[in-house]
Amino acid sequence: MTRSHDPELLTLPTFGSFLRWLRDDRRMSRERLAVSAGVSASYVTHLEWGDRDHPARAVVESLVDCLGRARALTMTERRHLFDLAGLPITSTPTVDQLRARISDDALRILDAHRGGVAGYFDARGNILALNNAAQSMLPGLRVGENGLHWLFGNEIARQVFVDWDDVAQATVSGLRGRIGTFGHADWPEQLLDELGAYPEFCAIWNAGEVTFTSELPPIRLRESGAVRPVDLTVQVFDVDVVDYPGWLRAFVGTRRDLPVARVSIV
Repeated sequence: MTRSHDPELLTLPTFGSFLRWLRDDRRMSRERLAVSAGVSASYVTHLEWGDRDHPARAVVESLVDCLGRARALTMTERRHLFDLAGLPITSTPTVDQLRARISDDALRILDAHRGGVAGYFDARGNILALNNAAQSMLPGLRVGENGLHWLFGNEIARQVFVDWDDVAQATVSGLRGRIGTFGHADWPEQLLDELGAYPEFCAIWNAGEVTFTSELPPIRLRESGAVRPVDLTVQVFDVDVVDYPGWLRAFVGTRRDLPVARVSIV
């Protein structure tokens, strides 16, 4: 027996429909919301009916504040409203704030990649977590510090990576791609000011190459005490954090001489 399907019962989420749902859920009239937000009731009506598709950030923030005074919005509700308005959340989290968003289960996933390096880092390259293999095979790279500074400023990195130039190229071009996704944020300029102290970084950056790939070229590491370099197949994943979208990433380097661990990173 097949069930009839009426497409009119299903509608795509819109900023206006979700705004109305939030308002109705709080038993708030359009007039009350409008007065509290400093706009007219007719403007709220236009928003809810989709006549105004792209409200300004200041308007959305004011609406969120007013709705929140009736009952606080969850981070998911706030994120969804801004997403539907086409406005990315621009707050810049600290390393500690991002580390706090990595669950215990997510940390245990790192340990599942025995023999392979794995960890979490943020959009700026700050290291948030490392498994034991990463700490052993990438000496000097520490949680809470910036991986780009380690790569360009620590001589150990040049000794560890057999193909350091290729790793540096992929890292810098990937950074350029990530910066572009954040729009007019304040942190990239500060980070570039810091990294400008490294001539090799400046040369690669000024070449202008950009990448978005999640799979890097095979990486060879010189492991302490090993006769031959260790070959790793490296993949990079975005990990969605509701209140800090686009900020959290993970990397997994699987040794090519070991079976692939079939574990999802997210």
